[in-house]
Amino acid sequence: MKETFLILDDDVNIRKMLGILIKKNDLGKVICEIDSGKDAVQEILFYNPDIILIDLLLPVVDGIEIMKESKKQGYKGKFIMISQVEDESVVSKAYESGIIFFISKPINSIEVINVIKGICHNIELENSLALIKNAVLNLNSDKSIGKELLIEDGISNIFADIGIAGSAGSNELIVIIHKIVDFKKRNPTSTYKLQKIYHEIILEEKGDENLNANKKALEQRVRRTIQKALETISELGCDDYSSSIFMEYSTLLFDFKQVRQEMRHINNAQEEQGKINTKKFIESIITKLGS
Repeated sequence: MKETFLILDDDVNIRKMLGILIKKNDLGKVICEIDSGKDAVQEILFYNPDIILIDLLLPVVDGIEIMKESKKQGYKGKFIMISQVEDESVVSKAYESGIIFFISKPINSIEVINVIKGICHNIELENSLALIKNAVLNLNSDKSIGKELLIEDGISNIFADIGIAGSAGSNELIVIIHKIVDFKKRNPTSTYKLQKIYHEIILEEKGDENLNANKKALEQRVRRTIQKALETISELGCDDYSSSIFMEYSTLLFDFKQVRQEMRHINNAQEEQGKINTKKFIESIITKLGS
């Protein structure tokens, strides 16, 4: 069964564009459009869509507050935020509040389509896991090991594609991904915080001595690794914009606006580098593994 969508944006043109993309690409059905934060939570709870496409800056109540209150009142669907806001602290706050992806305006249709497809795959996977939960709990260790190997192979293939296989920080990134996958299995309706994941890893590997310093160093290594992936994909785009690897990963793993910025930096060192979002990158990897 196709997923249902609710679009929450005060720009009628954005709502129309998103609706057309969803219909044209057979991604699901738009069951409601809202142009204000007023009464948005009540509408969300009434329609109970699978996926909500939500702007950050809305009249009356902003997108983050709407997400928080909706979840507080029992909504369990997925949020994709689409906004022109570029402040990193605001974007991070949105992820911490429960969005799955943040897409920057102006909208890139390829990015929107790929993100929605990935989340639809995740929803299908979650539904399947829920149906067979009892059976999964009783799987023998050989099957569990086999599944872990499949995930490991999937991560290795992706890392090879984006040029970070074997690089410093890549092994730690793999550990983080496994931790998050395990968290999602145990807590399908809860959200995680990367800082807590880092905290757990450092405690397991090094104990609590110099905890904060070790955690900060881990975070920096992971960010450098993801930045290298952005550089690799952007260099590929400069060489061959039609490359299948560039077309897939530039919109799946990164904000495409930041990929374009990194490409400008490659062609002109005076330009600023593109920026990365660690949580978006990791969530995209997990989405890719589940598809």
